[in-house]
This record gives sequence, structure tokens and C-alpha cells, in this order.
Amino acid sequence: HWHGLLLPNEQDGVPYLTTAPVKAHSTHKYEFVIRQNGTYWYHSHTMLQEQVGMYGAIVIYDRDARPAHEEVLLLSDWSNENPHQIERSLHYATDWYMIKKNAVQSYAEAIGKGHFSTKVENEWKRMHAMDVSDVYYDRFTVNGAPERQSKTYKKGDKVRLRVINGSSSSYFWLQYAGGKIKVVASDGMEVEPVAVDRLIIGVSEIYDVEVTIPEEGKSPEFRATAEDRPGYSSFWLGEGEKVHHSGLPSLKYFEGMKMMNDMMTPGGNMHDMGMNMSLQQMDMNAVMYPEMEEREQPVTLNYAMLKSPVKTTLPDTPFRELHFELTGNMRRYVWTVNNKTISESDKIQIKAGENIRIIITNNSMMRHPIHLHGMW
Repeated sequence: HWHGLLLPNEQDGVPYLTTAPVKAHSTHKYEFVIRQNGTYWYHSHTMLQEQVGMYGAIVIYDRDARPAHEEVLLLSDWSNENPHQIERSLHYATDWYMIKKNAVQSYAEAIGKGHFSTKVENEWKRMHAMDVSDVYYDRFTVNGAPERQSKTYKKGDKVRLRVINGSSSSYFWLQYAGGKIKVVASDGMEVEPVAVDRLIIGVSEIYDVEVTIPEEGKSPEFRATAEDRPGYSSFWLGEGEKVHHSGLPSLKYFEGMKMMNDMMTPGGNMHDMGMNMSLQQMDMNAVMYPEMEEREQPVTLNYAMLKSPVKTTLPDTPFRELHFELTGNMRRYVWTVNNKTISESDKIQIKAGENIRIIITNNSMMRHPIHLHGMW
């Protein structure tokens, strides 16, 4: 299955949805016309093959322009545990992964942090201690390894980093020890350049960023830290003395849990949170899991900063609205769209030439990366 490529519906690569599966010991040839350029990626869409590394990057260059310096960074997470066992464990509502990450919020810790009442209310509502990511991963990788090193660059060189999040379920904070990060493209589409100190990249997202080499003889770190801070991967730009990034502040789990208490009923179901704020206005990380205060507040990318350099409005014709509400049960680890599991409703009927407006409301307490299949 392809991410970001414009292609016919029958070439989308999802077995039993738009195409038949590729049989064992056989070959299937995908054919479609390339109508774009940018950074993209692909992965297997059969069972849990993606979780064991069946993915790769795709870069399509403009005929008339190519960066002088560039690197492709494919980020991922890796567990030594069988992915099918991980899936079973999530439905058991076990704390084992939190124990392995040292993220269990005990009564002693709650008392010490002044959140005894928060812990009691969690227990009364039968809420497990909440974590940012539900799975423990043994390592985080960039291009298949915990760290990679580029060739030597000169002072002042501008390097385009094509960053792809090919992980199973990890969001990553991106930071650079050599200065600002300039975002120049999102999901293969050019944007007006914007400089930030850090940005978070969701599962399956792609960002092209530009960084500048500050001095020769140094190798500044481009770091991708898992959102819940259990580990990170490093890409070193250059071959000199390594310059490490200082990293991220710790999360305030109990403060996040206190906010979530008002959103959940006893038994693990969600109230309608009544959040009408768009993603452009809301930093979900700050809302759900506050960070320890830093001396200087970093400039963090949000979607409102991403502006297209060209007009992107649709034709001025009537449109049809599709509404999708994301809900679920935390204890049973069951997720629904419009109160139906994906096996009950996995197809959306759209006619060729229709203008469609899709409105998604996330009334769960988890991130749910969403993207469209077979739309061209």
C-alpha cells in the first residue's frame, strides 16, 4: 500500500478492499502514471507484516530541481515480541508494558505528587493508569538502526531531511542539535517554509525539513524521541565530534489523568468531550500530557503553521459532508467509527467527481491516525 501517491483505486494495494491479495510465491505488478514529486513511502497491508519491517521509502524528484544535499530518514519502532502477541496483550488490559517502561502510576507516587484524589477517582471509574503509548518497544530506529551517520558536510550546507514515520504506533518528537528546523513539505506537498525548534510526526506522516550545518568538524544530532520518552533514535549529520541534543522534559502523567477523569464514565467509556477546537488550534500533547516546565518555551509546529504556496480550493460546486465519530472502550481495547467496528463498516461509497467534506470527531482519549485509501 502506498502513502501519498495519486493512483487509481484498483492500484491501492489493500487486500480484500480494493484488490485481491498477492498469493504466496507469486508476483503482482502495480502500474500507474506518476503525476507528482515529493517524499512518500509504502508498506505491506497484510496481517501485521508492517510491524516486522515490510516497508520502504519512495522519493520522486522534480525533473528541473533536486536538492544539493539530502538524506532519507525512515523512522520506526521495534519489539522483540511477536506482533500478534502484542495485539492479544492489549485486549487483556495488562499493565505489563507500563511496568517495562517504568510508567506505572502507583498510590505512593500519586501521594508524593499531590494527586491522591486523582488516583482514587481513576480506580472508582475502573480506569487503568494512562500512558501515551500502549506498547513497549525494545528500540527505536532510523533506517533500521538506533543511530545512523551521514557523510561529511561543510559549514553552512543546507541539508533536506526527508523524514518518514513508518512505525507501528509511535509518534516521534523531532529535534536538531544544530539549530532551527525549517519545515518545507508535508506528506509530499510543498509548504511555505516555517522554522521551529521541534515538531511531532504522527504515524505514517511525512515531513521534509531543512537543517543547516552550523560548523565543520562537528556532527550535530537529529533526534527522533518517542512521544512517551522511553527511547529515541539519532541521525548524525557529518563525521566530526558528536553534538547531542538535550532532549525533552518529562511528562506530568497525573495532571493528564486528572483532565481525563472528566471525560470518562465508570467502565471505560467516553463522554462527548465537547471539543469543537480544530487541530490547527490545539496541541493535543499539551492538552493530554503536560510537560515539565522548561526555562525557555520551544517553538512547536502546529498545523496552522502549514500554508500551501499555491491555491488548494476545490471547484465551486455543491459538496457532501461525511461525519465520523471515533469512540472506543479503553479496557477492552475496542475502537469504533460511528459505533461500528471496522469489520462492520470499512467502505465509503463516493462517486467520481464528487466534492466531499469529511469531518472526524475523536471522542476517545487516544490518538487515531487517519488517512484516505483509494481516492483517485
